Amino acid sequence: PSFWRKKNLTSLFFLPISYIFYLFYLIYFKIKKEVKINTPVLCVGNVVIGGSGKTPITIKLRKILSKKFSNIFVLTRGYKGLKKGPFIFKKKSIFTEVGDEGILHSHFGTTCMSKNKTLGAVYCEKNKSDLIIMDDGLQSRNVKKQVSLLVVDSEYAFGNERIFPAGPLRQSINFSLKLSDEVIIIDNSNNYLKHKVLKDKKLFFAKKNIKIRKLHNRKIFAFCGLGNNKNFLNGLNQLNYDVQKFKEFPDHHIYKTNEIKKIINYAKLNKLSIVCTKKDYLKIPDKLKKDIYVADLDIKIINEKKFFDFLVKKLNSKKN
Repeated sequence: PSFWRKKNLTSLFFLPISYIFYLFYLIYFKIKKEVKINTPVLCVGNVVIGGSGKTPITIKLRKILSKKFSNIFVLTRGYKGLKKGPFIFKKKSIFTEVGDEGILHSHFGTTCMSKNKTLGAVYCEKNKSDLIIMDDGLQSRNVKKQVSLLVVDSEYAFGNERIFPAGPLRQSINFSLKLSDEVIIIDNSNNYLKHKVLKDKKLFFAKKNIKIRKLHNRKIFAFCGLGNNKNFLNGLNQLNYDVQKFKEFPDHHIYKTNEIKKIINYAKLNKLSIVCTKKDYLKIPDKLKKDIYVADLDIKIINEKKFFDFLVKKLNSKKN
């Protein structure tokens, strides 16, 4: 909701519910115990509801840590997927059964889905994982994490800094920082997130780069269904793509044939190229995919070697 971006009367109205919600969360956090396994677990999380860049950061982490670990498993809950798991993704996995983010991860390596993260982590270990990267889970008390990373998008930051439903926060900023070993700030606009609570944390920075292959017409009809759709639009604009039309859908939206046909018809009539994210492309009916270009998102971590050394040192020290 728009009121999550700044404090106003609507946000204030929901504030009493936020206090109740957070009280129950703190009780849960206090009484729930984590299960420790032998395989090191690296958690990539955020503090806001919706997109902050966890999934692309997780994909990047798998790539760079494969220099040190030979059998990395990404563990996902398979949000909106019907199956419970645990199981390893197969090539024929369907997003309605396992979730869209899990399928995306499976394109880059071994991926396990489990609604119960503890059972999922144990399953990964039984399959000889030497590192488990957990996509989301900073707020959960399931399996013991050796290292936890907090991902923050500098553009959206912490919204109005209020807890759900008065704002986008899952927990207080300070509490999430206490759970995190370091913070990764995605900062494409060089709009460094100057927030007083971050001054004592170990910070690393990353930038997003969108690549669209074989795009002949730079006049675009773009659409997406992400946690923060404006991020995709801003990324296209920063790379000087001419976005003539932009359509937003809810996060994890499942596209219907008539929705995509309307987009295709409008684009053909106005001579526009159609572009969406890879996460959205996975959910488009196969017969309509030929008319749509995929925007691949690549993450560049500033001082990647320093980041790699920091992570490996943390993982090794906590493992031992």
